Amino acid sequence: MLALVQERESMREAGHFVVELNSLSKYYDEVPAVANVSLGVRRGELLCLLGPSGCGKTTTLRMIAGFVEPTSGTVSINGSDMTHQPPYRRDTGMVFQSYALFPHMTVAENIAFGLENLKWPREKRETRVEEMLKLVELPHLTQRFPSQLSGGQQQRIALARALAMRPAVLLLDEPFSNLDALLRVRMREELRQVVRSVNVTTLFVTHDQEEALTMSDRIVVMNAGHVEQVGTPGDIYEAPLTPFVAKFIGWCSLLKGTVGPDGAFTSSAGLRLGGNWSVGPSTAVIRPEQIKLAADSAAGPCHQARVLQAHYYGGATRLLLDLNGEQLTMQERFPFGCHPKPGDVVNVRINMHEIRVIQADERP
Repeated sequence: MLALVQERESMREAGHFVVELNSLSKYYDEVPAVANVSLGVRRGELLCLLGPSGCGKTTTLRMIAGFVEPTSGTVSINGSDMTHQPPYRRDTGMVFQSYALFPHMTVAENIAFGLENLKWPREKRETRVEEMLKLVELPHLTQRFPSQLSGGQQQRIALARALAMRPAVLLLDEPFSNLDALLRVRMREELRQVVRSVNVTTLFVTHDQEEALTMSDRIVVMNAGHVEQVGTPGDIYEAPLTPFVAKFIGWCSLLKGTVGPDGAFTSSAGLRLGGNWSVGPSTAVIRPEQIKLAADSAAGPCHQARVLQAHYYGGATRLLLDLNGEQLTMQERFPFGCHPKPGDVVNVRINMHEIRVIQADERP
């Protein structure tokens, strides 16, 4: 923790934080929507606020944008206190969940709207609109209205409008929530490429773990108004600090138990996992890919498990196993026609070197 604080202070002194939140809170009728959040966002970083509905991520984003007044704490952008400044003074661009394009304006008029309010000359506005449409690869849609655009096109036009004024910070609120599954995947990569090409500091809100893992430089996992963990996608997935983070990011099995003097973990149902962990009450985090079928018992310790459920996903099959009274999820690709079925008994091996054991008192 001390190292993280020192890193944060050194980065602030070096001017690397474009956005800085200090003890930011928002209460509604004495109920905290956001509670004491402190966070720094680095220049050019793509940072994700991730969590379930009601965790405070959108409220945090809207406090940064200036649409929600904090109950306490401060919001700084480029070193200036913006806590009580209106949105138009914050040098931010925002893409809303609904895109919020003006239906009576053409694509070009939507993109130029903010520039016109700033009294940009007509020729300069037109040049900027052309640049933005080229950036999002939609130069042919200049005179169309939002109702004539697909969902993906509307999303890109909303992004172009937000970037037209060259904001210091780009804010995205669930930018892909209105798109179908296949388009979401394509738009994630397109958005990331656009953001990288203009090197704009970006915060985006999502409840989709895959979006967070594939798009972010760092992820802020929120729960009930608090920050549970901040880290790279690898940090969050491979080394979760709390059971909530482990369960929210990807599939996993959580086993409550304790680590004995020999360093081995024993679950409450009696499943023993050899290791070298710290003594005390703990939770073992086991990812599906850390469990494999054991064809040869001579290769190491294995366990006999009964298949409770089997779900075929095309590229792999996910099994829910009963192993010594504990339910574990594994995922593996089986040869065609050889998928285990509920009731089958299989031998499995758990990779002890990769599983994570979280101590009961281990908190961020």
